[in-house]
Amino acid sequence: MRTVILMILCVAGGIWVLQDGGEPNSSHAVIHTAPEPAPSAPDGVRWISAQTVAVRTQPKPTATVRAWIGADEPFLVFNHVDGRGCPPPGWANAEGGGFVCLQGSHRTEEAPVRLPRLVRFVHPDPSEWEDYLRTMNFDHDPPNKLDAMVPFIYAKRWRNWKGFNYASVSAYTDGQRPLRRLGSDRKYHFVDAVSTEKGPVLVRQNGAAVPADQVHIYPLSKYHGWDLNKEPIPPGFLPAWAVDYEGAAVHTEPSHRSPVGARIPHHEPLMVEDEPVDKAGHWWMMPNGLGPGTPGYVNDQTGIRHWVPSSELSDVGPGELWLDVDLEQQVLAMRRGANLEFVTLVSTGERESQTPRGIFAIQDKAIWTDMGSRPDSDDPYYVEKVPWVMHFKTRYAIHGTFWHWGFGHTASHGCINLSVRDARWIFDRISPTTWGGWSSVRSTQQDPGTTVRIRRGIAPVPDRRKNSKG
Repeated sequence: MRTVILMILCVAGGIWVLQDGGEPNSSHAVIHTAPEPAPSAPDGVRWISAQTVAVRTQPKPTATVRAWIGADEPFLVFNHVDGRGCPPPGWANAEGGGFVCLQGSHRTEEAPVRLPRLVRFVHPDPSEWEDYLRTMNFDHDPPNKLDAMVPFIYAKRWRNWKGFNYASVSAYTDGQRPLRRLGSDRKYHFVDAVSTEKGPVLVRQNGAAVPADQVHIYPLSKYHGWDLNKEPIPPGFLPAWAVDYEGAAVHTEPSHRSPVGARIPHHEPLMVEDEPVDKAGHWWMMPNGLGPGTPGYVNDQTGIRHWVPSSELSDVGPGELWLDVDLEQQVLAMRRGANLEFVTLVSTGERESQTPRGIFAIQDKAIWTDMGSRPDSDDPYYVEKVPWVMHFKTRYAIHGTFWHWGFGHTASHGCINLSVRDARWIFDRISPTTWGGWSSVRSTQQDPGTTVRIRRGIAPVPDRRKNSKG
């Protein structure tokens, strides 16, 4: 599959192989799977192209591109329309608005799906981190396995993982010398995994191959935020999470000098009363934190993070979806009017590359994109195929993150990092909308981007929606 990639400068295992039409040929397989059919009108006609297809704002080849449809991805069109510069079968209305030139496309029976297609592959779990560093092995079939979380296999050359890169799988199995080593300053993506007599091999898009035991495969967090439509918060309480990697301390009194009566595992959700118990506002009570009828106390600077209630935006309607990000607590909420629908932890910019505050609107969305530092950066980096990217300002995006699991702590170069499960959740629900087969989309007047407020605590922030490209 080929898709258009937007370059972003963000300031700031068991391997299964399934052959086409066959059965798994070993205990290792990679299968690309579509998460769900895309919503569509019943009277659309299905088309497909071997090339990426532009969705334009007008039926002419010089019109602005509104979206891109992935190569070899089915898409829906409706009635044919008159236009310029497109040989037969000519122009047609695209699902979701806009126009596509059908030259080079043909009809298909395959149904469009919401991209990206996910790869079934078990990455290490963060809980295996220390063992994985020591043994260079991880559990390929864990009991809490989620094996279709991201669109690619992510890995890097690091420490004792040498990253030898071969011309192809057969070049490796035939004993040929590697062409080179992977770069040490790059996070790589792989599109497939192949089981060989010499062990599993990860495959690049150009067919190059790297033995799986010669790259550090990124541990992938299974963390997912709080869906309040399914699990409402009782009045008088706030949603919260443990963010201490060793487990959040639950004290017998609201003081660090008091005994620790329990520890809450990292990223475990919890509820606290909605008013702090100390003047500084950092100690919070869990009514049954140390057992039925025994309160416990947690600190939001060292052990937990929690939602900070704030007013709704004056120009957001009661049924309108928007995002509310609190940099102080590292929490993102998806709200509908004044109500919370989903709340989760994020990682925003560190002190030297802070995330901008203000009211923004989503400018564009892409199912994945490469990200790199500025050429003159003191901290150079290059990350391939960052998934579920949602720009709210030039060089700043909300996106999925596979290279760390420190959600609830600052960690980025200015972007807003989400777990991959949360990123997919948010991406599929906010606008502009990606329709079946669409790999990227830009906001328009007809399909404006979702509003995003980025604040610190309850302090007011400026409206930057008219200046979000600066």
